[in-house]
Amino acid sequence: MTITRITHTTIPTRTTARRLALIGAGVAVTIAACGSDSTSTPAAEPAAAPPPAEAAPAAATPAPGPAAVTTATTQLGDILVGADGLTVYGFTNDTEAVSTCYGTCAEAWPPVIVDEDWSVAPGLDSGIFATTTRDDGSLQLVAGKWPLYYFAGDAAAGDTSGQNSGEVWFVVDTNGVLIQGEGAADGIADGDADTAEPAADEASEAPDALAVQTAATDLGDVLVDAAGLTLYGFTPDAGANPTCEGACADAWPPILVDEVPAGLDPAVFSTATRPDGTTQLVAGQWPLYLFAGDAAPGDTAGQGSGDQWFAVAPDGSLIGAAQGAAAPAEQDAGQTEDDGYGY
Repeated sequence: MTITRITHTTIPTRTTARRLALIGAGVAVTIAACGSDSTSTPAAEPAAAPPPAEAAPAAATPAPGPAAVTTATTQLGDILVGADGLTVYGFTNDTEAVSTCYGTCAEAWPPVIVDEDWSVAPGLDSGIFATTTRDDGSLQLVAGKWPLYYFAGDAAAGDTSGQNSGEVWFVVDTNGVLIQGEGAADGIADGDADTAEPAADEASEAPDALAVQTAATDLGDVLVDAAGLTLYGFTPDAGANPTCEGACADAWPPILVDEVPAGLDPAVFSTATRPDGTTQLVAGQWPLYLFAGDAAPGDTAGQGSGDQWFAVAPDGSLIGAAQGAAAPAEQDAGQTEDDGYGY
Protein backbone atom coordinates (compact mmCIF):
# COMPACT_ATOMS: atom_id res chain seq x y z
CA MET A 1 0.00 0.00 0.00
CA THR A 2 1.30 3.32 -1.00
CA ILE A 3 1.43 5.88 1.65
CA THR A 4 1.01 9.43 0.43
CA ARG A 5 2.80 12.21 2.39
CA ILE A 6 0.77 15.25 2.66
CA THR A 7 2.76 18.44 3.17
CA HIS A 8 0.92 21.17 4.94
CA THR A 9 1.60 24.73 3.77
CA THR A 10 1.21 27.36 6.31
CA ILE A 11 -1.03 30.10 5.08
CA PRO A 12 -0.06 33.42 6.59
CA THR A 13 -2.59 35.29 8.43
CA ARG A 14 -3.83 38.73 7.29
CA THR A 15 -1.63 40.39 9.88
CA THR A 16 1.40 38.51 8.75
CA ALA A 17 0.70 39.48 5.12
CA ARG A 18 0.51 43.13 6.01
CA ARG A 19 3.86 42.95 7.78
CA LEU A 20 5.47 41.31 4.80
CA ALA A 21 4.15 44.03 2.52
CA LEU A 22 5.60 46.74 4.71
CA ILE A 23 8.95 44.94 4.89
CA GLY A 24 9.00 44.64 1.09
CA ALA A 25 8.29 48.27 0.67
CA GLY A 26 11.11 49.18 3.04
CA VAL A 27 13.51 46.94 1.16
CA ALA A 28 12.53 48.62 -2.10
CA VAL A 29 13.14 52.02 -0.64
CA THR A 30 16.52 50.91 0.69
CA ILE A 31 17.52 49.44 -2.64
CA ALA A 32 16.51 52.64 -4.43
CA ALA A 33 18.50 54.69 -1.97
CA CYS A 34 21.54 52.51 -2.33
CA GLY A 35 21.32 52.66 -6.11
CA SER A 36 21.42 56.45 -6.23
CA ASP A 37 24.69 58.33 -6.97
CA SER A 38 25.51 60.40 -3.97
CA THR A 39 27.87 62.56 -6.10
CA SER A 40 25.35 63.45 -8.78
CA THR A 41 24.79 67.18 -9.45
CA PRO A 42 21.41 68.40 -8.40
CA ALA A 43 19.23 69.76 -11.16
CA ALA A 44 20.44 73.23 -12.23
CA GLU A 45 18.36 76.13 -11.13
CA PRO A 46 16.96 78.25 -13.99
CA ALA A 47 19.54 80.86 -15.09
CA ALA A 48 18.72 84.41 -14.14
CA ALA A 49 17.59 86.52 -17.10
CA PRO A 50 20.32 88.98 -18.21
CA PRO A 51 19.66 92.60 -17.33
CA PRO A 52 18.11 94.54 -20.18
CA ALA A 53 20.65 96.33 -22.35
CA GLU A 54 20.81 100.04 -21.75
CA ALA A 55 19.42 102.02 -24.65
CA ALA A 56 22.09 103.93 -26.56
CA PRO A 57 21.72 107.66 -25.98
CA ALA A 58 20.09 109.46 -28.86
CA ALA A 59 22.49 111.39 -31.04
CA ALA A 60 22.56 115.00 -29.98
CA THR A 61 20.93 117.34 -32.45
CA PRO A 62 23.25 120.25 -33.16
CA ALA A 63 21.85 123.54 -31.97
CA PRO A 64 20.84 125.66 -34.94
CA GLY A 65 23.16 128.53 -35.71
CA PRO A 66 21.99 132.12 -35.65
CA ALA A 67 19.55 133.11 -38.35
CA ALA A 68 21.23 134.65 -41.38
CA VAL A 69 18.73 137.49 -41.38
CA THR A 70 16.12 138.83 -39.03
CA THR A 71 14.08 142.04 -38.86
CA ALA A 72 14.47 145.47 -37.34
CA THR A 73 12.27 148.55 -37.18
CA THR A 74 13.90 151.69 -38.56
CA GLN A 75 12.80 155.08 -39.82
CA LEU A 76 12.44 153.39 -43.21
CA GLY A 77 10.06 150.76 -41.80
CA ASP A 78 10.55 147.10 -40.96
CA ILE A 79 13.64 145.93 -42.81
CA LEU A 80 15.93 142.92 -43.06
CA VAL A 81 19.12 142.95 -41.02
CA GLY A 82 21.93 140.46 -40.59
CA ALA A 83 22.61 138.31 -37.54
CA ASP A 84 24.65 141.15 -36.02
CA GLY A 85 21.87 143.69 -36.61
CA LEU A 86 23.55 145.45 -39.53
CA THR A 87 21.24 146.53 -42.34
CA VAL A 88 21.26 144.53 -45.57
CA TYR A 89 20.72 146.02 -49.01
CA GLY A 90 19.76 145.08 -52.55
CA PHE A 91 21.50 146.36 -55.69
CA THR A 92 19.28 147.26 -58.65
CA ASN A 93 22.03 146.28 -61.10
CA ASP A 94 21.56 142.66 -59.99
CA THR A 95 18.99 140.90 -62.17
CA GLU A 96 17.56 137.39 -62.05
CA ALA A 97 18.92 137.01 -58.49
CA VAL A 98 22.51 136.99 -59.77
CA SER A 99 25.14 139.15 -58.08
CA THR A 100 27.13 141.58 -60.20
CA CYS A 101 29.03 143.20 -57.32
CA TYR A 102 32.65 142.03 -57.16
CA GLY A 103 36.10 143.45 -56.51
CA THR A 104 36.07 146.95 -55.09
CA CYS A 105 32.28 146.98 -55.24
CA ALA A 106 32.18 143.98 -52.88
CA GLU A 107 34.68 145.66 -50.58
CA ALA A 108 32.25 148.55 -50.09
CA TRP A 109 29.19 146.26 -50.20
CA PRO A 110 30.17 142.89 -48.67
CA PRO A 111 27.78 140.11 -49.75
CA VAL A 112 25.76 138.24 -47.13
CA ILE A 113 27.45 134.82 -47.26
CA VAL A 114 25.74 131.75 -45.76
CA ASP A 115 26.46 128.04 -45.52
CA GLU A 116 24.26 125.23 -46.83
CA ASP A 117 22.33 125.02 -43.54
CA TRP A 118 21.28 128.66 -43.52
CA SER A 119 18.04 129.73 -41.91
CA VAL A 120 16.07 132.90 -41.38
CA ALA A 121 14.50 134.21 -38.19
CA PRO A 122 11.07 132.99 -37.07
CA GLY A 123 8.30 135.15 -38.47
CA LEU A 124 9.97 135.59 -41.85
CA ASP A 125 8.61 133.69 -44.84
CA SER A 126 11.47 131.31 -45.67
CA GLY A 127 9.87 130.75 -49.07
CA ILE A 128 11.02 134.15 -50.33
CA PHE A 129 14.67 133.38 -49.53
CA ALA A 130 17.16 131.45 -51.61
CA THR A 131 20.87 131.55 -52.45
CA THR A 132 22.95 132.38 -55.48
CA THR A 133 26.43 131.01 -56.12
CA ARG A 134 29.15 133.62 -56.43
CA ASP A 135 32.17 133.31 -58.69
CA ASP A 136 34.28 131.95 -55.82
CA GLY A 137 31.72 129.21 -55.06
CA SER A 138 30.36 130.82 -51.90
CA LEU A 139 26.61 131.09 -51.33
CA GLN A 140 25.03 134.53 -51.15
CA LEU A 141 21.61 134.93 -49.54
CA VAL A 142 18.82 136.23 -51.78
CA ALA A 143 15.54 137.84 -50.65
CA GLY A 144 12.89 138.00 -53.34
CA LYS A 145 15.03 138.58 -56.42
CA TRP A 146 17.72 140.60 -54.67
CA PRO A 147 21.10 139.21 -53.58
CA LEU A 148 21.79 140.76 -50.18
CA TYR A 149 24.75 142.91 -49.10
CA TYR A 150 26.00 144.84 -46.10
CA PHE A 151 27.38 148.36 -46.48
CA ALA A 152 30.89 149.14 -45.25
CA GLY A 153 29.72 152.60 -44.24
CA ASP A 154 27.27 151.25 -41.63
CA ALA A 155 29.07 151.14 -38.28
CA ALA A 156 26.32 149.92 -35.94
CA ALA A 157 22.98 148.14 -35.84
CA GLY A 158 20.25 150.45 -37.12
CA ASP A 159 22.51 152.41 -39.47
CA THR A 160 21.08 152.83 -42.97
CA SER A 161 23.69 155.14 -44.47
CA GLY A 162 23.79 153.06 -47.65
CA GLN A 163 20.17 153.82 -48.47
CA ASN A 164 19.74 155.24 -51.99
CA SER A 165 23.49 155.24 -52.58
CA GLY A 166 24.01 156.02 -56.25
CA GLU A 167 20.24 155.58 -56.58
CA VAL A 168 20.89 151.85 -56.96
CA TRP A 169 21.30 150.58 -53.37
CA PHE A 170 18.25 150.18 -51.14
CA VAL A 171 17.26 148.52 -47.88
CA VAL A 172 15.03 145.43 -48.18
CA ASP A 173 11.68 144.96 -46.49
CA THR A 174 10.52 141.73 -44.85
CA ASN A 175 8.85 140.62 -48.10
CA GLY A 176 12.05 140.85 -50.13
CA VAL A 177 11.11 144.18 -51.76
CA LEU A 178 13.47 147.16 -52.01
CA ILE A 179 12.21 150.07 -49.93
CA GLN A 180 12.01 153.50 -51.51
CA GLY A 181 13.69 156.00 -49.25
CA GLU A 182 13.94 159.76 -49.43
CA GLY A 183 15.15 160.68 -52.91
CA ALA A 184 14.97 157.10 -54.15
CA ALA A 185 13.96 156.35 -57.70
CA ASP A 186 10.24 155.80 -58.28
CA GLY A 187 9.04 152.21 -58.55
CA ILE A 188 11.74 150.62 -56.44
CA ALA A 189 9.34 149.97 -53.56
CA ASP A 190 7.47 147.60 -55.88
CA GLY A 191 10.65 145.63 -56.44
CA ASP A 192 10.73 146.66 -60.09
CA ALA A 193 14.12 148.18 -60.78
CA ASP A 194 13.51 148.10 -64.52
CA THR A 195 10.81 150.77 -64.26
CA ALA A 196 12.79 153.07 -61.99
CA GLU A 197 13.22 156.57 -63.31
CA PRO A 198 16.43 158.25 -62.15
CA ALA A 199 16.01 161.46 -60.21
CA ALA A 200 17.46 164.64 -61.65
CA ASP A 201 21.25 164.61 -61.44
CA GLU A 202 22.27 167.43 -59.15
CA ALA A 203 25.81 166.16 -58.60
CA SER A 204 27.34 168.68 -60.96
CA GLU A 205 25.64 171.57 -59.15
CA ALA A 206 26.50 170.85 -55.52
CA PRO A 207 30.30 170.45 -55.89
CA ASP A 208 30.73 174.19 -56.68
CA ALA A 209 30.58 174.67 -52.92
CA LEU A 210 33.03 171.80 -52.33
CA ALA A 211 36.25 172.80 -50.64
CA VAL A 212 39.25 170.48 -50.76
CA GLN A 213 41.42 170.72 -47.70
CA THR A 214 44.35 168.97 -46.05
CA ALA A 215 43.89 166.85 -42.93
CA ALA A 216 46.15 164.74 -40.75
CA THR A 217 45.36 161.00 -40.72
CA ASP A 218 47.16 157.81 -39.78
CA LEU A 219 48.62 157.93 -43.29
CA GLY A 220 49.94 161.44 -42.82
CA ASP A 221 48.54 164.59 -44.42
CA VAL A 222 45.94 163.78 -47.08
CA LEU A 223 43.42 165.63 -49.20
CA VAL A 224 39.88 165.59 -47.80
CA ASP A 225 36.54 167.03 -48.87
CA ALA A 226 34.54 169.72 -47.04
CA ALA A 227 33.20 167.09 -44.61
CA GLY A 228 36.71 165.88 -43.80
CA LEU A 229 36.40 162.60 -45.71
CA THR A 230 39.53 161.23 -47.31
CA LEU A 231 40.01 161.61 -51.08
CA TYR A 232 41.48 158.80 -53.16
CA GLY A 233 43.06 158.20 -56.54
CA PHE A 234 42.63 155.07 -58.70
CA THR A 235 45.81 153.82 -60.38
CA PRO A 236 44.11 152.86 -63.69
CA ASP A 237 43.17 156.58 -63.98
CA ALA A 238 46.81 157.61 -64.51
CA GLY A 239 47.04 160.57 -66.87
CA ALA A 240 43.84 162.17 -65.50
CA ASN A 241 41.67 159.67 -67.38
CA PRO A 242 38.64 158.69 -65.21
CA THR A 243 37.74 155.00 -65.64
CA CYS A 244 35.66 154.23 -62.52
CA GLU A 245 32.02 154.00 -63.63
CA GLY A 246 28.83 152.14 -62.80
CA ALA A 247 29.01 150.05 -59.63
CA CYS A 248 32.62 151.14 -59.17
CA ALA A 249 31.45 154.75 -58.93
CA ASP A 250 28.77 153.70 -56.43
CA ALA A 251 31.48 152.43 -54.11
CA TRP A 252 33.89 155.24 -55.03
CA PRO A 253 31.84 158.39 -55.73
CA PRO A 254 33.76 160.82 -57.97
CA ILE A 255 34.27 164.43 -56.93
CA LEU A 256 32.29 166.33 -59.55
CA VAL A 257 32.77 170.04 -60.22
CA ASP A 258 31.98 172.60 -62.86
CA GLU A 259 35.51 173.98 -62.63
CA VAL A 260 38.40 174.01 -60.21
CA PRO A 261 37.01 175.48 -56.97
CA ALA A 262 38.34 178.85 -55.96
CA GLY A 263 41.27 178.80 -53.58
CA LEU A 264 42.84 175.58 -54.89
CA ASP A 265 46.36 175.67 -56.29
CA PRO A 266 46.08 175.46 -60.11
CA ALA A 267 49.57 173.93 -60.18
CA VAL A 268 48.11 170.88 -58.41
CA PHE A 269 44.40 170.84 -59.30
CA SER A 270 42.67 170.57 -62.65
CA THR A 271 39.61 168.85 -64.11
CA ALA A 272 38.90 165.90 -66.39
CA THR A 273 35.81 164.94 -68.37
CA ARG A 274 34.20 161.64 -67.39
CA PRO A 275 32.71 159.23 -69.95
CA ASP A 276 29.21 160.47 -69.05
CA GLY A 277 30.22 164.07 -69.79
CA THR A 278 30.44 165.30 -66.19
CA THR A 279 33.54 167.06 -64.89
CA GLN A 280 35.72 165.49 -62.19
CA LEU A 281 38.25 167.24 -60.00
CA VAL A 282 41.86 166.09 -60.47
CA ALA A 283 44.89 166.41 -58.17
CA GLY A 284 48.20 165.87 -59.94
CA GLN A 285 47.30 163.23 -62.51
CA TRP A 286 44.64 161.57 -60.33
CA PRO A 287 40.88 162.13 -60.62
CA LEU A 288 39.56 162.32 -57.05
CA TYR A 289 37.06 159.99 -55.37
CA LEU A 290 35.51 159.39 -51.96
CA PHE A 291 35.13 155.88 -50.54
CA ALA A 292 31.66 154.73 -49.47
CA GLY A 293 33.24 152.70 -46.68
CA ASP A 294 34.63 155.77 -44.91
CA ALA A 295 32.06 156.86 -42.35
CA ALA A 296 33.79 159.71 -40.56
CA PRO A 297 36.59 162.25 -40.96
CA GLY A 298 39.97 160.63 -40.61
CA ASP A 299 38.77 157.24 -41.89
CA THR A 300 41.08 155.70 -44.50
CA ALA A 301 39.35 152.35 -45.00
CA GLY A 302 39.83 152.59 -48.76
CA GLN A 303 43.62 152.77 -48.57
CA GLY A 304 45.29 150.07 -50.66
CA SER A 305 41.96 148.55 -51.74
CA GLY A 306 42.64 146.10 -54.55
CA ASP A 307 46.19 147.49 -54.67
CA GLN A 308 44.70 150.24 -56.84
CA TRP A 309 43.13 152.79 -54.50
CA PHE A 310 45.29 155.18 -52.48
CA ALA A 311 44.81 158.37 -50.49
CA VAL A 312 46.06 161.51 -52.22
CA ALA A 313 48.76 163.69 -50.67
CA PRO A 314 48.49 167.52 -50.77
CA ASP A 315 50.94 167.61 -53.69
CA GLY A 316 48.71 165.34 -55.78
CA SER A 317 50.74 162.15 -55.38
CA LEU A 318 49.31 158.81 -54.22
CA ILE A 319 50.33 157.77 -50.71
CA GLY A 320 51.72 154.23 -50.58
CA ALA A 321 51.27 153.46 -54.28
CA ALA A 322 54.02 151.55 -56.05
CA GLN A 323 56.50 153.71 -57.88
CA GLY A 324 55.11 154.42 -61.33
CA ALA A 325 51.44 153.62 -60.80
CA ALA A 326 49.80 151.60 -63.55
CA ALA A 327 48.76 153.51 -66.60
CA PRO A 328 45.58 152.50 -68.45
CA ALA A 329 47.50 150.26 -70.83
CA GLU A 330 48.75 148.24 -67.87
CA GLN A 331 45.32 147.46 -66.44
CA ASP A 332 44.29 143.88 -65.84
CA ALA A 333 43.73 141.86 -68.98
CA GLY A 334 40.10 141.64 -69.97
CA GLN A 335 39.07 144.92 -68.34
CA THR A 336 36.77 147.03 -70.45
CA GLU A 337 35.31 150.46 -69.98
CA ASP A 338 31.78 149.12 -69.69
CA ASP A 339 32.44 146.40 -67.10
CA GLY A 340 30.53 148.46 -64.56
CA TYR A 341 33.30 148.57 -61.99
CA GLY A 342 36.39 150.22 -63.44
CA TYR A 343 38.84 147.78 -61.85
